[in-house]
Amino acid sequence: MLALLQGASFYGLWLASLVFIPLPVILIVAVFRGSSARFRWWVFQYLGVSAIGFTAALCGAVSSLLLDNALAGQLSLLLFVLFYGFALYAAHRIHVTPLEIITPKIAGPQRLVQISDVHIGSRPASYLEKVVALVDAQQPDMLLITGDLIDENVSPEALEPLAGLSYPVFYCSGNHERYIDYQKALDILADHGVTVLSDAATIKDDIHILGVEDRQHVMQAQEALDALCASNQSSASGFRVLLYHQPDLWSSAIHHGIDLMLSGHTHKGQIWPFGYLVRTRYAHVAGHFRTALNHLFVSQGTGTWGPTLRFGTRCEMTVIELKPERQ
Repeated sequence: MLALLQGASFYGLWLASLVFIPLPVILIVAVFRGSSARFRWWVFQYLGVSAIGFTAALCGAVSSLLLDNALAGQLSLLLFVLFYGFALYAAHRIHVTPLEIITPKIAGPQRLVQISDVHIGSRPASYLEKVVALVDAQQPDMLLITGDLIDENVSPEALEPLAGLSYPVFYCSGNHERYIDYQKALDILADHGVTVLSDAATIKDDIHILGVEDRQHVMQAQEALDALCASNQSSASGFRVLLYHQPDLWSSAIHHGIDLMLSGHTHKGQIWPFGYLVRTRYAHVAGHFRTALNHLFVSQGTGTWGPTLRFGTRCEMTVIELKPERQ
């Protein structure tokens, strides 16, 4: 971008920049090995800004085929400012995504709200207040949290917005809860009235809710779901909702006749072009997927991890309207 702004050829600087490609990898390793929250915050902001800068510089490089280099550089700089401003805005705006499912397995309508990947720790505790206020506005019958609610060891006060809600809250763990004091996090949630479903099931009205604890390997999660379904065979005729953080349990959910599986984890890549990397790992990256009888919804995440930026993705909460099938 600097080369373009100076009206010079950028190819030499581009080749020189290859020397710095290992830097992000080194910084990410340092983040996971270090204990300084401030250091992590600065590294993540650097990585986010760098990703957006790459996109802007790429646009400038392409435009230099039609424009002179100085003008292409000015365009690149303008795009960087616009992209960064939009990414910052998108990271703070929560989009409400509706999903309607008609089923003969319930007697009356139910409204479920899903939040996922809020990442309190990466995000301040005040962000959870904002999320819960938006959940309240939906007037749900229940709130379902599909993991990565927190990614740092937080105080009980940080999760206080979840206490005393007029509707039940059900939670399954995500991978980031495994990286902190896991049991302490679960105890805080339980103390605030949240029902923690760690390989457990419960019933609310005529909806059977199953929660599988996040696993490092999908085979472990499959075994946990097998055992959970075997011990809750009586719920097979009701409407069953599975909470599991990662969407790679979908085939097993279909096998067990799960009506609705809710997941998150992927963030849809959060910042373009990382979504293409996510697609190499997960077949279902974001959105609503279904068979004739089964539904999967993968949330893009209600918050952000690392840089407080979103580019090409959005923060979302899902409002699921379950409606009985007319006889």
